[in-house]
Amino acid sequence: MAALLASCATLPPLSVDEAVRRLLRRATLRALARLEQPGGAWDTFVAGLDLDSGLGPAGIVLKRALMSAEFRRRLDQWLRPVADRAVHAAAPRLAAAIRTLGIANARAVLAGGPRAATQLLRSDMGPAVIEAMFPEFKDALHRLDDPVLGPAIRLLAELGVETLARKLAHHADDAVWGAIGDEEAAIRADPAAGGDPQLAGMLAQR
Repeated sequence: MAALLASCATLPPLSVDEAVRRLLRRATLRALARLEQPGGAWDTFVAGLDLDSGLGPAGIVLKRALMSAEFRRRLDQWLRPVADRAVHAAAPRLAAAIRTLGIANARAVLAGGPRAATQLLRSDMGPAVIEAMFPEFKDALHRLDDPVLGPAIRLLAELGVETLARKLAHHADDAVWGAIGDEEAAIRADPAAGGDPQLAGMLAQR
């Protein structure tokens, strides 16, 4: 995954457009690496997952089971590797989108808020990250075989496995973009720590 993104990082004379792309490449690499580590964004992803929302009476019936400590523990164990595989599937699309990103006013993006470049990329990509991750969640739901998770997930999936998989993909999408935005903000706050003197110089001039 790192190789896919790093392969885009050629080093021509640094234009403002390229500075934005390089900022995004570095933020994305750092975010994807952090997502693979214990804690961080996947903790928020699992803890904030509200499976019963929008399910009407079925959600009320399932709420007690979904909130049990054992269910949450098993959900965490099952969902983290699924989410990791989903992000691996999305990495090539992120790399390609950064490489081809059209930037109408790169100087304004570089001088913008702490997550300005991330917001631009997310807007440009639309649902592409969700669509890349969706098959992994769908396949994982079909393969799920757990005595605690299985019955509740099967009840949820009566609404449609695709509906539930898309719900998971949307939630993971928020976690991915949140992690990229956080890393962009960290690089902007301390450009010298980003490991790219050219980019640090550009950020210092904004």
